[in-house]
Amino acid sequence: MQILLTNKAEKFLAKQYKGDPHGIHLVRLFIDTHLQESPNPTTLPNCAKLQGRYKSMGNLWRWRVGRYRIIGDVKSQQLTLEIIEITTRENAY
Repeated sequence: MQILLTNKAEKFLAKQYKGDPHGIHLVRLFIDTHLQESPNPTTLPNCAKLQGRYKSMGNLWRWRVGRYRIIGDVKSQQLTLEIIEITTRENAY
């Protein structure tokens, strides 16, 4: 599976690394191992389909990694996952 990170997600990871290197390392490890190697990342146990205001934005899913949330758009025809946002739980919803 191909994984694309938006500029917003990359900036968040770079900024948060200074304050929480262990947490960001776990997020990167999760992206590189679990999401990259999974044939269908929506079947992972820490995954949920987003509803409410996110429903109109497309096929958005959320993965929990520690205190962080990864929000991404799964495009099944191309087997790609575009990570739109990575944020803390307090700011995710």
